[in-house]
Amino acid sequence: MRSRRLAAALPPLLLCCGTAPAGMEDPPPLEFLGLGFNHATIVHCAIAAAAMYLLVRLLTLRLSRERPQRGQVLVELIVDTFLGLTKSTIGPKRGPKYLPFLGTLFLFLWGCNMMSLFPLPGAQLGGEQFTDYNANSIYDPGEPFIDRNGDGVHTPGFQIPKFEEPTTDLTLPATLAIIFVLVLGHGSGIRFHGIRGYLKEYFSPGGIIGIGMFPLNVVGKIAELISLSFRIFGNIFGGAIIMSVVSGLLHYFVVPIGMYGYFSVFAGTIQAFVFTMLATTYISMEAAEEVGEEEAKDMHGEAA
Repeated sequence: MRSRRLAAALPPLLLCCGTAPAGMEDPPPLEFLGLGFNHATIVHCAIAAAAMYLLVRLLTLRLSRERPQRGQVLVELIVDTFLGLTKSTIGPKRGPKYLPFLGTLFLFLWGCNMMSLFPLPGAQLGGEQFTDYNANSIYDPGEPFIDRNGDGVHTPGFQIPKFEEPTTDLTLPATLAIIFVLVLGHGSGIRFHGIRGYLKEYFSPGGIIGIGMFPLNVVGKIAELISLSFRIFGNIFGGAIIMSVVSGLLHYFVVPIGMYGYFSVFAGTIQAFVFTMLATTYISMEAAEEVGEEEAKDMHGEAA
């Protein structure tokens, strides 16, 4: 049952600020509150989220306690692993409440990092017909086209960018860091400690020293977002650059399987797990159970 809840919790974390990738005609800009949204990153995130949702659904299609299948065992292993991590870091009572969020985060990031295993070219669906000189399936400025509406401007259809890891766009890790550290983590701190108790942390250890430590504590909270964002971005982006350089030197004839397996599968899995673990740690700093308080509640309940 928990695997089904985990699959249903996969959200479309798609809105990531940025600019359209170079090398193709910019699609119609998507703007909200003055912010532009990266078309390629949104499409890649949607594909990764849908693929992981369908994969988990297929693996847990036939659940059985007596004779579990391999897919069910794999999903239950992931669920039990993160359930144990949340209980040990956040607490046995509050930890399971964060399992759907953190399990979803890991699966979503893993799906994003695995997209380079499918080097599918870009495509354009619909729009005005054009002559594809460079055979990239996407209209490039200067290529002749059939101007149906007579405005002299090529009207593109829906563009599907070539498959690549959306985590190489810094805005995706930054958005996830804001969601899980700022919104979920600090929001939990306000929920469990109140606004006064939450703000009190910024003035620790208190007194005159606490007033002087306030700016440093604020900088430390901001550094959490920056470090978490750049960690996965730097590793995945660096691996993509290395693979591009090696492929270019070999003229795209042979790509070493070991390098491809390391940067795409091994490093992608490790970075997704590390990002999730760091997010769990930052949440536990705000929402961790106080052992004395929980034991007092248990003793009071037993006495009653």
